[in-house]
Amino acid sequence: MSNNDIGFYEQPRNDDGIVRARTAGQVRSWEIPRNMRALEAFNEELGKMGFPAIYTLFERKNRVYIGEAKNIYNRLKTHINNPEDKVKDWKKAIVINDGRPATQSVFNDTVVRKALELYLIRLFKANKYVVVAQGEPQKLNATQKFLVDSLKAELNSFLRKKTIIYKVLEEPGQEEVMRDDLKKILQNTARKIQKWESHAVIIDSKKAFIRAGSPKPRGWQITLRGRKPESLIESFKRGDGYLLVSRNGVLLIPLVEVQRVITDKTAYEQDTIDVWIKFTEQKATLSYKQNTIDVTKFKLIQ
Repeated sequence: MSNNDIGFYEQPRNDDGIVRARTAGQVRSWEIPRNMRALEAFNEELGKMGFPAIYTLFERKNRVYIGEAKNIYNRLKTHINNPEDKVKDWKKAIVINDGRPATQSVFNDTVVRKALELYLIRLFKANKYVVVAQGEPQKLNATQKFLVDSLKAELNSFLRKKTIIYKVLEEPGQEEVMRDDLKKILQNTARKIQKWESHAVIIDSKKAFIRAGSPKPRGWQITLRGRKPESLIESFKRGDGYLLVSRNGVLLIPLVEVQRVITDKTAYEQDTIDVWIKFTEQKATLSYKQNTIDVTKFKLIQ
């Protein structure tokens, strides 16, 4: 397995042309060529039991159909023998579920499946695929929302590892705030800008390091780097300046607050330190390893 947050393992293609892959979490997948021999082998592996799943049919390199099914074997059999005109020439399917039969599977919930189907449709469109499916919005209860959100994070990482997508969707409200808008926000909150650099700005005579972060299953990963006197790590060691997170209301976090979450002083001697920002509807948190603090009060736009 790789060292990423959820792990990834893929087996070589077998004699039936099937490629199995999984994460260390919930996601299990089968890449199945379009023929009944492969589908029957897949069905035998499942014990000829009804398995619910989401799936993607690949017709050409960038043309796909995305669907969901209570019984994935029956659905794929229909797609092989009686394909819809809009995806009649599909070549392979990727089936995803949690490896459990219907009575035990998270995917047995129709609302969860349909929510994930719609998410994949949006995700593939964002990655320049022609998607010949529409999906429909779902109303999720708290449990369903938790399950769907955790699976979205795994699917993002899984599909990137499979090199099927190259970018993930940013949640509404968490889009990166670009430079011109960032300037306006700082000025509208009575901050005096003395100097603007590519990745930093001098605000009220203090240096603020601008970081948007990279999306990961745990949240937005922000890497503190450098050993030079004016680098982020050196400024962080002194508690001098700010971390300016250019997302979701914009966080202007004093570096002395970042020190509160990084209590291991040996971390200061590293070339890089990874911290994590996570946004929810109610708050924003900053984490390092097992330590977490609430940084909601540092939002410039509430």
